[in-house]
Amino acid sequence: MKTSRLRLFLKYLTSRALKTSRYLLTKRVKSFLQNAGTGDTPLTETERKQFLKFLRCHLIEVFNYPFMEKYRYRRVKVRRDRETGLRYVITDEKRRLYFMRGTKSRKVRRLYNFLCMEQEELSPHNYCFHPLSVNSDSVFVDVGAAEGIFTLKFIDKIKTAYLFECDDGWMEALQATFRPWKEKVVLVNKYVSERDGDEFVSLDNFFREGEKPTLIKIDAEGAESEVLRGAGKLLDKGVNELVVCTYHKKGDEQNLSEQLREKGYKTIPAPGYMLFLWEKPGYSLEEPFDFRRGIIYASK
Repeated sequence: MKTSRLRLFLKYLTSRALKTSRYLLTKRVKSFLQNAGTGDTPLTETERKQFLKFLRCHLIEVFNYPFMEKYRYRRVKVRRDRETGLRYVITDEKRRLYFMRGTKSRKVRRLYNFLCMEQEELSPHNYCFHPLSVNSDSVFVDVGAAEGIFTLKFIDKIKTAYLFECDDGWMEALQATFRPWKEKVVLVNKYVSERDGDEFVSLDNFFREGEKPTLIKIDAEGAESEVLRGAGKLLDKGVNELVVCTYHKKGDEQNLSEQLREKGYKTIPAPGYMLFLWEKPGYSLEEPFDFRRGIIYASK
């Protein structure tokens, strides 16, 4: 932790001396927060001061909180499976988490550290910021499963898990990760949407027969609203809990919360904010930035 903090501080000083684009952007955000008036930002006065304190000696990040220091340069042991050739790490729950074929150890380490940063207890992106009702009768639906770290955390405690992932590259890794629990895991290589077709499936159609979800987690890279519209019948009947990402598009927290409230759900946002530039690759000093809630929890 101390080594990571020192490296981050040295990086900040170097960027400051060279006046890099990243440092100039950090300076711009700090100036905005120092001069922000009422209504200019969703942050409370306390949150605004916390951001400014962090940015005093850190470059701007998506997560601008001290917990990120724990993971930025953490050395994680990356192993290689002799049978499959896939690289994996051992999670805090002592389970193997596999990554896409061809992913180099350095990138695996970086990806896993970022995943842990996202799911840190105080992170705005923590899927489990609100206690979840998990038991032996739970039926998980993981929309946008990617590497599967969310479901893997609870796999021993639940009845069944349905993992939806549209990226072909993740399917092999998911099969390896969940091989010990293959009798209770269903992998679906499709986009989840409000329509059905060769590459698309709605949750209403997929679960029109058989067991019904008790928990739905949605991280669909901006398609969260479409996923909810395609699950309208399920929501009307009553899904116990939902965990939905709200940071992919500006205004998602309000729009997705309203969709869920129309179905009779109460919503709670995860504490804290993620910081985003406009939806463009890279960044420019002239582009606006945006503070966004990362996750909402919903229940009836």
